[in-house]
Amino acid sequence: RTIYNLWRNINKQAEMLYDVRSRQINLNLNQWVLINNARDPRMMSTQQTGNTCYFQTYLFAMLCKVGCPTLASDGNAVDVHNTEQLQEATVRMSRHLLEFFVRDPVMRPLTNSNLVLDFHRYQEACYFDIVSRYLRTVEPNVPDYDLQYRELLQYYTTTKTLHRYSQFQLSGTMSSTLNSKSLQPV
Repeated sequence: RTIYNLWRNINKQAEMLYDVRSRQINLNLNQWVLINNARDPRMMSTQQTGNTCYFQTYLFAMLCKVGCPTLASDGNAVDVHNTEQLQEATVRMSRHLLEFFVRDPVMRPLTNSNLVLDFHRYQEACYFDIVSRYLRTVEPNVPDYDLQYRELLQYYTTTKTLHRYSQFQLSGTMSSTLNSKSLQPV
């Protein structure tokens, strides 16, 4: 009952926005820059799976921060002013996602046991395909993700001790902060 009452109150508040109507408008983009739809660059990209809303939010934030969007003068589209910088940022982000685990001299994460179990399933992930396809449209040299998996497994098989827990001390104070997650009005 409480949840329903909250839902009803939220929807009553939406009705109080006098003379405000929502409608879909396009992006003034003529090329795919990952944040938009590959088939129709004028449309935003959409969430691919049920648990990827954070990635879509990140892409939208990248559009806002780097692309500097503004409402077109006729009010029927969104102008993206920094298309070249937006493409450069999405290419760098895509390369980072595909080079995250093994990039000389950095190898990470060394202690995530799920990594070995889940890494081989990267081809099943829809965003792997999207990011790889996007990079292939922009540059010819796409990182070899399978090579990273082989190098990581090689590291695990040749390195016998990942940590020396005897060097840790369980004494002294440890700083902590309050959980700062809270909903903010947008």
